[in-house]
Amino acid sequence: MFRFWYAAVMGCLGAVFNDTAAKNGDLAKFTANQLTDERNRLISVTDQYEAKGDKLTAEELTSYRNDIERLEAVVNCLNTTAVGLAERRNAALSTAAVSNAVGGLVVNLAGGVSTRPAWEKDKDKYGFTDQRDYLNAVVNLYRTRNPDDADPRLKRVVMDAVGSDEFSKANWEAQGIMVPRGFINTVMQLEPEADRISGLMTRISMSAPVVDIPCRVDKDHRTSVTGGFNVYRGKETSIPTMTKNAMELVSLKAHEINGAAAVTNQLMADSPISIASLIDQGLRQEARSFRMDELLNGNGVGRPLGMLNSNNAALLSVKRESGQATSSIVSGLNVLKMRKRVWGYENAVWLAPLDLYDVLFTLVIESPNNAGITKLFYPSTGGELPDTLLGRPVIWTEYMPGITTGQDGNLISEWNDNFLACVNPTQMLFGERGSATMTRSIHVRFLEREEVFLFTSFDDARPWWKSTFQPKNGGLTLSPFVVLDKTTA
Repeated sequence: MFRFWYAAVMGCLGAVFNDTAAKNGDLAKFTANQLTDERNRLISVTDQYEAKGDKLTAEELTSYRNDIERLEAVVNCLNTTAVGLAERRNAALSTAAVSNAVGGLVVNLAGGVSTRPAWEKDKDKYGFTDQRDYLNAVVNLYRTRNPDDADPRLKRVVMDAVGSDEFSKANWEAQGIMVPRGFINTVMQLEPEADRISGLMTRISMSAPVVDIPCRVDKDHRTSVTGGFNVYRGKETSIPTMTKNAMELVSLKAHEINGAAAVTNQLMADSPISIASLIDQGLRQEARSFRMDELLNGNGVGRPLGMLNSNNAALLSVKRESGQATSSIVSGLNVLKMRKRVWGYENAVWLAPLDLYDVLFTLVIESPNNAGITKLFYPSTGGELPDTLLGRPVIWTEYMPGITTGQDGNLISEWNDNFLACVNPTQMLFGERGSATMTRSIHVRFLEREEVFLFTSFDDARPWWKSTFQPKNGGLTLSPFVVLDKTTA
């Protein structure tokens, strides 16, 4: 058994210790340490050439040949120094030790045949406690491929005895090319976050590049709930006052999302994985992610106007409580005050980053008379039932801002703005003009022998509210888009 381990280690290091003729006169002036450093440098350089295989240019091939010849010269010079002679002595002693170790077969006609090698009975000489200890040293050396990192016991016993006359799987030149490598034609990848927001919005069919949507100006109910119409009580023959309501337009403009990728014809033909499918899937996933971020945070200039962007005139901020501790990121009272400012709460959802999970999970309201506590957050019970906060679903999304990079979020100052929101997505208008397309061309880079893939999609989205809602008999304003402000009241 030891003979096979011995051969494996020699195969790993065979290329390092090969002898070559001295051809570089300047090496005669080198000290032993300088020769050792030069040997290590040349090993590193030639490893880089070896990694390129048959892709070396003529110039690189010449440099490779010169470096190999210099490496042989360095080894020959090093062998004449005290350091080299010590290595050669250790190699000779180790060879004899290995021969004795693997020859330890004892024939006992009474007890059968024992194949235990003699080295296992001589632990003081070899230093290894058992076979596992020895194999660990071999594996660690194989990983680093650096003789300097070798376990001293392994170097003393085996490595210094390595020759250059054996075939080895670990040595490319020594028939290592005979061992094939496997390949899995499945790409490991993360599935980007699913779009759980656009499906909740009001869809608008875009039959033209620009679609105008007429909207009634009816957000101030103090004088009229219909934007201007009024009715009266009067006598039979009294003449009612003529009234009319106000109108406004909200326009959706089909803004383009595009992305492109190029691939060589040779890769298309030779790859066992469909490159076209990889590109199509990747660009579509990237476009979906890009759009989801815009639906929340887009500034509306050449792109959708996001629900939580400051350019949204209907965005409403609720401040944290006066005197609320900086270590209290979100309190139960904060959530209650956000909920009472949301218009159309029956269609609302909460939006939060996963950074907030532990904070929301522990939210409760304590009764003033110590009658008990009311839990505000309920985790999902599995299936299609989501986490809920105050009875409405919580959408955990990476597109919500969370803790500032490099912070732990223990203080409110370590959080980004608008990290918690409650929105009614039905008050957002979302339109797509046609469907996303993927086109291919062999002409754009014909001389380069490359095929170009182009992804395009056209859409727009924005709130149809241009102000917050004012109830008829006064009170706090409402909005479909409410965020928690970091500052206190």
